[in-house]
Amino acid sequence: MHGGAHARDGHPGWDVEYRPGANVLAAAGGAILHALPEADGGGRYTVRITHDVGGRTAYATDYTNLGSLAAGIATGATVTRGQIIGTAGVQTQTIGRTPVTWGMTHFQVNDFSRSEGLTNPNAVSAELFLSTSARAQFESIWKSAAYQTEWCEPFVTNSRGAIFPLARTWTLQSGSLAPILDVRCPSETSNEYTYSLLASDRSTIESGIFVADAVIKPLATVDFRPSSGGTRLGVWDVLGGTMQLNLAATGAPRPSSLAGAVTYITR
Repeated sequence: MHGGAHARDGHPGWDVEYRPGANVLAAAGGAILHALPEADGGGRYTVRITHDVGGRTAYATDYTNLGSLAAGIATGATVTRGQIIGTAGVQTQTIGRTPVTWGMTHFQVNDFSRSEGLTNPNAVSAELFLSTSARAQFESIWKSAAYQTEWCEPFVTNSRGAIFPLARTWTLQSGSLAPILDVRCPSETSNEYTYSLLASDRSTIESGIFVADAVIKPLATVDFRPSSGGTRLGVWDVLGGTMQLNLAATGAPRPSSLAGAVTYITR
């Protein structure tokens, strides 16, 4: 569940991080259904490879956000497992206040026997197809993976089969906001959460909804909308089990930094 990639939210599969300029290899042999520039005109490429099982095309693998295509990678060509299909697309994002550059390719497995009425009905977890050695690597990565957008997904204890709604408790470590922040995410498709600011005895100080936007840069933004009273604007950053939250008073402009932010932790 880390950071999304839910089949229902239109972003199934994995965003795999690479060193800038690293090669992306075909996960399995097959025929290239298409190898094309992506429609947004950003200079990236997408490749779909179909794979036969028992004499029929049973599934496909998708590789998007490629920075370049390798020689011979074209619609109609065939590839073997492990063949270089291109390089990972390079991008820069501000994480908190720090610009970070890395390579990234989106990898997705499509099982054509599936049809569940989802946004991407054929998408299945690539985890199902990992080899023994790859699964060991995956488990190691999973235990240490945590993402900025995880207000309520339970980080290192996160089940791949998590059932929504999800809830999470944050405990104040420093600063002047409420001692406890309870967060609830209603579904895998929503960036609107419910929250409760609680006293140490868990009595409610304030409750309402908030919308978190991790795309806004240089800092992710959040709008707290209590059930009574005006909206309070904030900025935030999550790293591991630690969150910094700078929340303005009602009617005040959004803070422009994390200076003076409170610190919450979760486990």
